Amino acid sequence: MNTALTLPVVTIQHTFPEVIQEVQDGVIPSENFWVSCYKTSETSIHAKVNAELDDRDRNLVNLTTIEEKGNVEVSIGATGNYRVRCKSLGIPPTDVVTPIQEYKDEERSSSTRPLRITAFDISPDCSRYATGYPDGSVFLYPTTPFKPPRNSIVPNAIDNTKSWRTSRPHLSQITSLKFFPSSRVILSSGIDFSLTVLPAELPDPSAQVPGYGTRISPVRTMRAHTRILTDTAIIAVGRNVVSSSLDATIKLWDVSSGEVISSLSAQHGVASISLGDRLPAPPDGEETNPPTAADAREVPETSSKVVFGGLENGSFQQFDLGFKKPVYTSPRPPTASSLTSIAYSQSANLLATGSASGFISVYDTRSLTTPLTSFSRLTTTIEKLAFIHNSNGEVGLAVATSDGLPYIASVIPEGPAVLAELIGVDCDPVKHITVRDRDVWCASDDGIIRRYAV
Repeated sequence: MNTALTLPVVTIQHTFPEVIQEVQDGVIPSENFWVSCYKTSETSIHAKVNAELDDRDRNLVNLTTIEEKGNVEVSIGATGNYRVRCKSLGIPPTDVVTPIQEYKDEERSSSTRPLRITAFDISPDCSRYATGYPDGSVFLYPTTPFKPPRNSIVPNAIDNTKSWRTSRPHLSQITSLKFFPSSRVILSSGIDFSLTVLPAELPDPSAQVPGYGTRISPVRTMRAHTRILTDTAIIAVGRNVVSSSLDATIKLWDVSSGEVISSLSAQHGVASISLGDRLPAPPDGEETNPPTAADAREVPETSSKVVFGGLENGSFQQFDLGFKKPVYTSPRPPTASSLTSIAYSQSANLLATGSASGFISVYDTRSLTTPLTSFSRLTTTIEKLAFIHNSNGEVGLAVATSDGLPYIASVIPEGPAVLAELIGVDCDPVKHITVRDRDVWCASDDGIIRRYAV
Protein backbone atom coordinates (compact mmCIF):
# COMPACT_ATOMS: atom_id res chain seq x y z
CA MET A 1 0.00 0.00 0.00
CA ASN A 2 2.90 2.36 0.65
CA THR A 3 3.93 2.11 -3.03
CA ALA A 4 0.46 2.82 -4.42
CA LEU A 5 0.35 5.26 -7.32
CA THR A 6 -1.66 8.44 -6.96
CA LEU A 7 -4.17 9.17 -9.72
CA PRO A 8 -5.42 12.70 -10.40
CA VAL A 9 -9.01 13.90 -10.14
CA VAL A 10 -10.79 16.02 -12.73
CA THR A 11 -14.18 17.36 -11.76
CA ILE A 12 -16.42 19.76 -13.59
CA GLN A 13 -19.60 21.63 -12.75
CA HIS A 14 -22.28 18.95 -12.88
CA THR A 15 -24.67 21.27 -14.76
CA PHE A 16 -22.15 22.14 -17.50
CA PRO A 17 -24.14 20.16 -20.15
CA GLU A 18 -27.12 22.44 -19.55
CA VAL A 19 -24.89 25.52 -19.79
CA ILE A 20 -23.48 24.42 -23.17
CA GLN A 21 -26.92 23.40 -24.45
CA GLU A 22 -28.48 26.76 -23.55
CA VAL A 23 -25.66 28.62 -25.30
CA GLN A 24 -25.96 26.36 -28.35
CA ASP A 25 -29.75 26.89 -28.47
CA GLY A 26 -29.33 30.68 -28.24
CA VAL A 27 -31.14 30.90 -24.90
CA ILE A 28 -28.16 32.80 -23.46
CA PRO A 29 -25.25 34.40 -25.36
CA SER A 30 -22.56 33.02 -23.05
CA GLU A 31 -22.04 31.52 -19.61
CA ASN A 32 -19.24 30.28 -17.34
CA PHE A 33 -18.79 26.91 -15.65
CA TRP A 34 -16.05 25.75 -13.31
CA VAL A 35 -13.41 23.01 -13.61
CA SER A 36 -11.19 21.69 -10.78
CA CYS A 37 -8.18 19.39 -10.89
CA TYR A 38 -6.67 17.65 -7.87
CA LYS A 39 -3.72 15.46 -7.08
CA THR A 40 -2.71 14.42 -3.57
CA SER A 41 0.21 16.47 -2.15
CA GLU A 42 0.03 18.99 -5.01
CA THR A 43 -1.68 22.35 -5.26
CA SER A 44 -5.23 22.09 -6.59
CA ILE A 45 -6.07 23.90 -9.81
CA HIS A 46 -9.39 25.70 -10.28
CA ALA A 47 -10.55 27.40 -13.44
CA LYS A 48 -13.55 29.02 -15.06
CA VAL A 49 -14.46 28.19 -18.63
CA ASN A 50 -16.54 30.52 -20.77
CA ALA A 51 -18.94 28.96 -23.25
CA GLU A 52 -19.91 31.31 -26.10
CA LEU A 53 -21.64 30.76 -29.43
CA ASP A 54 -19.35 31.21 -32.45
CA ASP A 55 -20.01 34.34 -34.48
CA ARG A 56 -20.02 32.50 -37.80
CA ASP A 57 -20.83 28.85 -37.09
CA ARG A 58 -24.01 28.99 -35.02
CA ASN A 59 -23.69 25.26 -34.25
CA LEU A 60 -20.29 25.74 -32.61
CA VAL A 61 -19.78 26.63 -28.96
CA ASN A 62 -16.33 28.07 -28.26
CA LEU A 63 -14.76 27.26 -24.90
CA THR A 64 -12.24 29.70 -23.42
CA THR A 65 -10.48 29.15 -20.09
CA ILE A 66 -10.44 32.20 -17.82
CA GLU A 67 -9.32 32.88 -14.25
CA GLU A 68 -6.85 30.01 -13.96
CA LYS A 69 -3.17 29.44 -13.29
CA GLY A 70 -2.69 25.80 -14.24
CA ASN A 71 -3.04 25.65 -18.02
CA VAL A 72 -6.47 24.01 -17.97
CA GLU A 73 -7.98 23.21 -21.36
CA VAL A 74 -11.49 21.97 -22.19
CA SER A 75 -12.13 20.54 -25.65
CA ILE A 76 -14.24 18.02 -27.56
CA GLY A 77 -12.58 14.65 -28.25
CA ALA A 78 -12.94 12.37 -31.26
CA THR A 79 -15.68 10.37 -29.50
CA GLY A 80 -17.81 13.48 -28.94
CA ASN A 81 -17.13 13.60 -25.20
CA TYR A 82 -15.75 16.74 -23.64
CA ARG A 83 -12.18 16.42 -22.38
CA VAL A 84 -10.22 18.27 -19.71
CA ARG A 85 -6.44 18.67 -19.65
CA CYS A 86 -4.31 20.22 -16.90
CA LYS A 87 -0.66 20.66 -17.86
CA SER A 88 0.59 21.83 -14.46
CA LEU A 89 -0.61 18.61 -12.78
CA GLY A 90 0.43 16.42 -15.68
CA ILE A 91 -3.16 15.41 -16.43
CA PRO A 92 -3.57 14.31 -20.08
CA PRO A 93 -6.83 15.00 -21.95
CA THR A 94 -9.41 13.07 -19.90
CA ASP A 95 -13.00 12.36 -20.94
CA VAL A 96 -15.69 13.87 -18.71
CA VAL A 97 -18.66 11.64 -19.53
CA THR A 98 -22.22 12.72 -18.83
CA PRO A 99 -25.12 10.25 -18.39
CA ILE A 100 -27.21 9.28 -21.36
CA GLN A 101 -30.16 8.72 -19.00
CA GLU A 102 -31.16 9.78 -15.49
CA TYR A 103 -33.96 7.88 -13.74
CA LYS A 104 -35.85 9.71 -11.01
CA ASP A 105 -38.70 8.89 -8.68
CA GLU A 106 -39.64 12.31 -7.31
CA GLU A 107 -41.07 10.73 -4.16
CA ARG A 108 -37.65 9.26 -3.35
CA SER A 109 -35.22 11.59 -5.13
CA SER A 110 -36.48 14.95 -3.90
CA SER A 111 -33.72 17.57 -4.01
CA THR A 112 -34.54 18.60 -0.44
CA ARG A 113 -34.98 15.16 1.17
CA PRO A 114 -33.74 12.35 -1.09
CA LEU A 115 -33.93 8.78 0.16
CA ARG A 116 -30.49 7.19 0.26
CA ILE A 117 -30.19 4.14 -2.02
CA THR A 118 -28.48 1.40 0.00
CA ALA A 119 -28.62 -1.35 -2.64
CA PHE A 120 -29.02 -1.42 -6.42
CA ASP A 121 -28.97 -3.77 -9.39
CA ILE A 122 -29.91 -3.63 -13.05
CA SER A 123 -31.39 -6.79 -14.58
CA PRO A 124 -29.25 -8.86 -17.00
CA ASP A 125 -31.59 -7.98 -19.89
CA CYS A 126 -31.54 -4.28 -18.83
CA SER A 127 -35.34 -4.13 -18.81
CA ARG A 128 -35.70 -3.16 -15.14
CA TYR A 129 -33.77 -2.07 -12.08
CA ALA A 130 -34.21 -2.43 -8.35
CA THR A 131 -33.33 -0.09 -5.49
CA GLY A 132 -33.16 -0.78 -1.76
CA TYR A 133 -33.55 1.68 1.10
CA PRO A 134 -32.74 2.10 4.82
CA ASP A 135 -36.27 1.16 5.92
CA GLY A 136 -36.01 -2.35 4.42
CA SER A 137 -38.05 -1.58 1.31
CA VAL A 138 -37.27 -2.59 -2.28
CA PHE A 139 -38.61 -0.76 -5.35
CA LEU A 140 -38.73 -2.20 -8.85
CA TYR A 141 -38.80 0.10 -11.91
CA PRO A 142 -38.82 -0.33 -15.71
CA THR A 143 -36.03 1.05 -17.89
CA THR A 144 -36.38 2.92 -21.16
CA PRO A 145 -34.32 1.72 -24.16
CA PHE A 146 -31.71 4.19 -25.35
CA LYS A 147 -31.83 4.80 -29.08
CA PRO A 148 -28.66 6.25 -30.61
CA PRO A 149 -27.44 8.57 -31.91
CA ARG A 150 -27.11 10.84 -28.94
CA ASN A 151 -28.01 14.37 -29.97
CA SER A 152 -27.14 16.20 -26.76
CA ILE A 153 -24.80 15.81 -23.80
CA VAL A 154 -27.72 16.71 -21.54
CA PRO A 155 -29.02 13.45 -19.97
CA ASN A 156 -32.43 12.20 -20.96
CA ALA A 157 -34.50 12.62 -17.78
CA ILE A 158 -36.91 9.73 -17.18
CA ASP A 159 -39.63 10.13 -14.57
CA ASN A 160 -40.47 6.82 -12.88
CA THR A 161 -42.52 8.40 -10.09
CA LYS A 162 -45.61 6.44 -11.12
CA SER A 163 -43.88 3.36 -12.51
CA TRP A 164 -42.97 1.08 -9.66
CA ARG A 165 -43.78 -1.98 -7.65
CA THR A 166 -42.55 -2.36 -4.10
CA SER A 167 -41.93 -4.79 -1.27
CA ARG A 168 -40.66 -4.56 2.28
CA PRO A 169 -38.92 -7.90 2.75
CA HIS A 170 -36.59 -6.76 5.56
CA LEU A 171 -37.04 -5.11 8.94
CA SER A 172 -34.32 -2.57 8.24
CA GLN A 173 -31.68 -1.54 5.72
CA ILE A 174 -31.22 -3.45 2.45
CA THR A 175 -27.55 -4.37 1.94
CA SER A 176 -27.61 -6.17 -1.42
CA LEU A 177 -29.86 -6.73 -4.42
CA LYS A 178 -29.08 -9.22 -7.20
CA PHE A 179 -31.24 -10.16 -10.17
CA PHE A 180 -31.38 -13.83 -11.12
CA PRO A 181 -30.27 -14.56 -14.74
CA SER A 182 -33.93 -14.66 -15.82
CA SER A 183 -34.30 -10.96 -14.86
CA ARG A 184 -37.62 -11.95 -13.28
CA VAL A 185 -36.50 -12.69 -9.71
CA ILE A 186 -34.46 -10.70 -7.16
CA LEU A 187 -32.32 -11.87 -4.25
CA SER A 188 -32.16 -9.36 -1.39
CA SER A 189 -30.23 -9.21 1.87
CA GLY A 190 -30.45 -6.93 4.88
CA ILE A 191 -28.97 -5.99 8.20
CA ASP A 192 -31.72 -8.07 9.84
CA PHE A 193 -29.55 -11.18 9.15
CA SER A 194 -31.88 -12.54 6.43
CA LEU A 195 -32.14 -13.09 2.68
CA THR A 196 -35.33 -13.06 0.63
CA VAL A 197 -36.35 -14.04 -2.89
CA LEU A 198 -38.74 -11.61 -4.59
CA PRO A 199 -40.69 -11.81 -7.85
CA ALA A 200 -39.51 -9.07 -10.24
CA GLU A 201 -42.27 -9.05 -12.84
CA LEU A 202 -43.28 -5.61 -14.05
CA PRO A 203 -46.98 -4.87 -14.46
CA ASP A 204 -48.41 -4.59 -17.94
CA PRO A 205 -48.68 -0.85 -18.74
CA SER A 206 -51.40 -1.57 -21.30
CA ALA A 207 -53.67 -3.31 -18.80
CA GLN A 208 -57.05 -1.73 -18.11
CA VAL A 209 -56.30 -1.72 -14.40
CA PRO A 210 -52.75 -0.31 -13.90
CA GLY A 211 -50.54 -2.52 -11.76
CA TYR A 212 -48.02 0.15 -10.85
CA GLY A 213 -47.68 0.76 -7.15
CA THR A 214 -48.69 -2.77 -6.19
CA ARG A 215 -46.81 -4.61 -3.44
CA ILE A 216 -44.69 -7.71 -3.94
CA SER A 217 -44.56 -10.48 -1.34
CA PRO A 218 -41.38 -12.54 -0.84
CA VAL A 219 -41.60 -16.14 -2.01
CA ARG A 220 -38.77 -17.28 0.26
CA THR A 221 -37.04 -15.97 3.38
CA MET A 222 -33.75 -17.52 4.51
CA ARG A 223 -32.14 -17.11 7.92
CA ALA A 224 -28.95 -18.56 9.40
CA HIS A 225 -26.42 -15.72 9.68
CA THR A 226 -25.87 -14.18 13.11
CA ARG A 227 -24.67 -10.75 12.00
CA ILE A 228 -25.31 -8.26 9.17
CA LEU A 229 -25.30 -9.69 5.66
CA THR A 230 -22.95 -7.77 3.37
CA ASP A 231 -23.20 -9.32 -0.09
CA THR A 232 -24.74 -12.07 -2.21
CA ALA A 233 -24.09 -14.01 -5.43
CA ILE A 234 -26.18 -16.30 -7.63
CA ILE A 235 -24.97 -19.60 -9.13
CA ALA A 236 -26.17 -20.65 -12.59
CA VAL A 237 -29.96 -20.14 -12.88
CA GLY A 238 -30.34 -19.56 -9.17
CA ARG A 239 -31.17 -22.84 -7.44
CA ASN A 240 -28.09 -22.21 -5.28
CA VAL A 241 -27.05 -18.78 -3.97
CA VAL A 242 -24.20 -17.51 -1.81
CA SER A 243 -24.19 -14.95 0.98
CA SER A 244 -21.52 -13.25 3.10
CA SER A 245 -21.76 -11.71 6.53
CA LEU A 246 -19.89 -9.89 9.26
CA ASP A 247 -20.31 -13.12 11.26
CA ALA A 248 -17.19 -14.30 9.32
CA THR A 249 -19.00 -16.91 7.24
CA ILE A 250 -19.87 -17.48 3.61
CA LYS A 251 -22.94 -19.66 3.20
CA LEU A 252 -24.18 -21.72 0.27
CA TRP A 253 -27.99 -21.95 0.16
CA ASP A 254 -30.61 -24.15 -1.45
CA VAL A 255 -33.27 -21.68 -2.58
CA SER A 256 -36.08 -24.25 -2.86
CA SER A 257 -35.91 -25.26 0.80
CA GLY A 258 -34.42 -22.01 2.11
CA GLU A 259 -31.77 -24.00 3.98
CA VAL A 260 -28.00 -23.80 4.21
CA ILE A 261 -26.10 -26.47 2.25
CA SER A 262 -22.68 -25.55 3.61
CA SER A 263 -20.99 -22.81 5.60
CA LEU A 264 -17.36 -21.72 5.13
CA SER A 265 -15.52 -19.88 7.89
CA ALA A 266 -13.44 -16.80 7.12
CA GLN A 267 -10.67 -15.37 9.26
CA HIS A 268 -12.63 -12.17 9.83
CA GLY A 269 -15.95 -10.55 9.00
CA VAL A 270 -16.63 -10.66 5.25
CA ALA A 271 -17.35 -7.20 3.86
CA SER A 272 -17.68 -8.08 0.15
CA ILE A 273 -17.62 -11.07 -2.20
CA SER A 274 -17.22 -11.89 -5.89
CA LEU A 275 -18.14 -15.22 -7.49
CA GLY A 276 -16.60 -16.93 -10.50
CA ASP A 277 -15.24 -20.17 -11.92
CA ARG A 278 -12.28 -21.99 -10.43
CA LEU A 279 -8.85 -20.88 -11.62
CA PRO A 280 -7.24 -22.87 -14.45
CA ALA A 281 -4.53 -24.25 -12.16
CA PRO A 282 -5.59 -25.80 -8.82
CA PRO A 283 -4.06 -24.54 -5.55
CA ASP A 284 -0.75 -26.14 -4.57
CA GLY A 285 -1.26 -29.63 -3.22
CA GLU A 286 -4.95 -29.74 -4.16
CA GLU A 287 -6.70 -32.28 -6.35
CA THR A 288 -7.81 -31.11 -9.77
CA ASN A 289 -11.39 -32.34 -9.37
CA PRO A 290 -13.46 -31.71 -6.24
CA PRO A 291 -15.34 -34.60 -4.62
CA THR A 292 -18.91 -35.34 -5.65
CA ALA A 293 -21.36 -33.20 -3.70
CA ALA A 294 -22.82 -35.08 -0.76
CA ASP A 295 -25.98 -32.94 -0.75
CA ALA A 296 -28.35 -33.52 -3.66
CA ARG A 297 -29.59 -29.93 -3.35
CA GLU A 298 -26.23 -28.66 -4.59
CA VAL A 299 -26.42 -28.04 -8.34
CA PRO A 300 -23.60 -29.38 -10.56
CA GLU A 301 -22.38 -25.88 -11.46
CA THR A 302 -21.55 -25.13 -7.82
CA SER A 303 -18.58 -27.51 -7.73
CA SER A 304 -16.64 -25.34 -10.23
CA LYS A 305 -17.15 -22.07 -8.38
CA VAL A 306 -14.84 -20.01 -6.20
CA VAL A 307 -15.68 -17.01 -4.04
CA PHE A 308 -13.27 -14.21 -3.30
CA GLY A 309 -14.10 -12.50 -0.01
CA GLY A 310 -12.85 -9.09 1.07
CA LEU A 311 -12.42 -9.09 4.84
CA GLU A 312 -12.86 -6.39 7.47
CA ASN A 313 -9.21 -6.68 8.49
CA GLY A 314 -7.97 -5.67 5.02
CA SER A 315 -7.00 -9.09 3.67
CA PHE A 316 -8.92 -11.28 1.24
CA GLN A 317 -9.57 -15.00 1.03
CA GLN A 318 -10.37 -17.36 -1.82
CA PHE A 319 -12.96 -20.03 -1.03
CA ASP A 320 -13.53 -23.10 -3.19
CA LEU A 321 -17.19 -24.16 -3.16
CA GLY A 322 -16.34 -27.56 -4.65
CA PHE A 323 -13.73 -28.41 -2.01
CA LYS A 324 -15.77 -26.58 0.70
CA LYS A 325 -12.82 -24.70 2.18
CA PRO A 326 -10.64 -21.59 1.90
CA VAL A 327 -7.68 -22.20 -0.42
CA TYR A 328 -5.83 -18.88 -0.21
CA THR A 329 -5.49 -16.05 2.31
CA SER A 330 -3.65 -12.88 1.40
CA PRO A 331 -1.20 -11.18 3.72
CA ARG A 332 -2.71 -8.33 5.71
CA PRO A 333 -0.99 -5.02 4.89
CA PRO A 334 0.22 -3.12 8.01
CA THR A 335 -2.02 -0.11 7.36
CA ALA A 336 -4.94 -2.00 5.81
CA SER A 337 -8.59 -1.07 6.21
CA SER A 338 -11.72 -3.07 5.43
CA LEU A 339 -12.00 -4.34 1.84
CA THR A 340 -15.34 -2.76 1.05
CA SER A 341 -15.45 -4.05 -2.54
CA ILE A 342 -13.95 -6.91 -4.52
CA ALA A 343 -14.36 -7.88 -8.18
CA TYR A 344 -13.21 -11.03 -10.00
CA SER A 345 -12.81 -11.21 -13.78
CA GLN A 346 -12.35 -14.83 -14.77
CA SER A 347 -11.83 -14.05 -18.47
CA ALA A 348 -8.99 -11.62 -17.76
CA ASN A 349 -7.54 -13.53 -14.77
CA LEU A 350 -7.85 -10.38 -12.67
CA LEU A 351 -8.96 -9.62 -9.14
CA ALA A 352 -9.52 -6.06 -7.88
CA THR A 353 -9.96 -5.01 -4.27
CA GLY A 354 -11.07 -1.63 -2.93
CA SER A 355 -10.68 -0.45 0.66
CA ALA A 356 -12.39 1.90 3.08
CA SER A 357 -9.29 4.13 2.97
CA GLY A 358 -9.42 4.59 -0.81
CA PHE A 359 -6.82 2.09 -2.05
CA ILE A 360 -7.39 -0.19 -5.04
CA SER A 361 -5.17 -3.20 -5.79
CA VAL A 362 -5.29 -5.35 -8.92
CA TYR A 363 -3.97 -8.95 -8.90
CA ASP A 364 -3.29 -11.63 -11.46
CA THR A 365 -5.37 -14.53 -10.10
CA ARG A 366 -2.70 -16.97 -11.25
CA SER A 367 -0.28 -15.37 -8.79
CA LEU A 368 -2.07 -13.66 -5.91
CA THR A 369 0.88 -13.00 -3.62
CA THR A 370 1.79 -9.57 -5.04
CA PRO A 371 -0.54 -7.07 -6.74
CA LEU A 372 0.11 -6.09 -10.33
CA THR A 373 -0.57 -2.51 -9.30
CA SER A 374 -2.06 -0.46 -6.47
CA PHE A 375 -3.43 3.04 -6.74
CA SER A 376 -5.60 5.63 -5.01
CA ARG A 377 -7.06 9.07 -5.67
CA LEU A 378 -8.48 10.57 -2.51
CA THR A 379 -8.77 8.97 0.93
CA THR A 380 -12.43 8.13 0.51
CA THR A 381 -14.14 4.73 0.62
CA ILE A 382 -14.17 2.57 -2.49
CA GLU A 383 -17.85 1.57 -2.47
CA LYS A 384 -18.01 -0.72 -5.49
CA LEU A 385 -15.83 -2.04 -8.32
CA ALA A 386 -16.83 -3.56 -11.68
CA PHE A 387 -14.67 -4.67 -14.60
CA ILE A 388 -15.31 -3.38 -18.14
CA HIS A 389 -14.14 -5.53 -21.07
CA ASN A 390 -13.65 -3.92 -24.47
CA SER A 391 -13.75 -5.84 -27.73
CA ASN A 392 -10.11 -4.92 -28.42
CA GLY A 393 -8.94 -6.72 -25.28
CA GLU A 394 -8.57 -3.65 -23.08
CA VAL A 395 -9.83 -4.01 -19.52
CA GLY A 396 -11.07 -1.10 -17.44
CA LEU A 397 -12.35 -0.79 -13.89
CA ALA A 398 -15.47 1.18 -12.98
CA VAL A 399 -15.08 2.70 -9.52
CA ALA A 400 -17.82 4.03 -7.22
CA THR A 401 -16.62 6.24 -4.37
CA SER A 402 -18.05 7.89 -1.28
CA ASP A 403 -16.80 11.32 -2.44
CA GLY A 404 -19.28 11.37 -5.33
CA LEU A 405 -16.54 11.22 -8.00
CA PRO A 406 -16.99 7.90 -9.84
CA TYR A 407 -14.56 7.13 -12.64
CA ILE A 408 -13.22 4.53 -15.06
CA ALA A 409 -9.62 3.43 -14.56
CA SER A 410 -7.55 1.63 -17.17
CA VAL A 411 -6.03 -1.68 -16.06
CA ILE A 412 -4.83 -3.60 -19.13
CA PRO A 413 -2.78 -3.22 -21.27
CA GLU A 414 -1.66 0.10 -19.78
CA GLY A 415 -2.47 1.47 -16.41
CA PRO A 416 -3.36 2.55 -13.96
CA ALA A 417 -4.72 5.81 -15.35
CA VAL A 418 -8.02 7.63 -15.39
CA LEU A 419 -9.82 6.85 -18.64
CA ALA A 420 -12.98 8.81 -17.88
CA GLU A 421 -14.64 10.83 -15.15
CA LEU A 422 -18.35 10.05 -14.71
CA ILE A 423 -20.03 13.43 -14.29
CA GLY A 424 -23.51 14.29 -13.03
CA VAL A 425 -23.49 13.78 -9.26
CA ASP A 426 -23.35 16.89 -7.10
CA CYS A 427 -21.17 15.80 -4.13
CA ASP A 428 -23.43 12.91 -3.09
CA PRO A 429 -21.73 9.56 -2.40
CA VAL A 430 -21.96 7.03 -5.25
CA LYS A 431 -22.20 3.64 -3.57
CA HIS A 432 -23.25 1.37 -6.42
CA ILE A 433 -21.84 0.77 -9.88
CA THR A 434 -22.81 -2.01 -12.30
CA VAL A 435 -21.71 -2.78 -15.86
CA ARG A 436 -24.17 -4.17 -18.42
CA ASP A 437 -23.16 -4.50 -22.08
CA ARG A 438 -20.45 -1.87 -21.48
CA ASP A 439 -22.99 0.63 -20.17
CA VAL A 440 -22.22 1.75 -16.64
CA TRP A 441 -25.11 2.22 -14.19
CA CYS A 442 -24.62 4.20 -10.98
CA ALA A 443 -26.85 4.82 -7.96
CA SER A 444 -26.07 7.61 -5.52
CA ASP A 445 -27.32 9.07 -2.28
CA ASP A 446 -29.35 11.70 -4.17
CA GLY A 447 -31.76 8.90 -5.11
CA ILE A 448 -31.02 9.10 -8.85
CA ILE A 449 -29.96 6.26 -11.19
CA ARG A 450 -27.53 7.32 -13.93
CA ARG A 451 -26.66 5.38 -17.07
CA TYR A 452 -23.40 6.08 -18.94
CA ALA A 453 -22.29 4.84 -22.35
CA VAL A 454 -18.54 4.36 -22.12
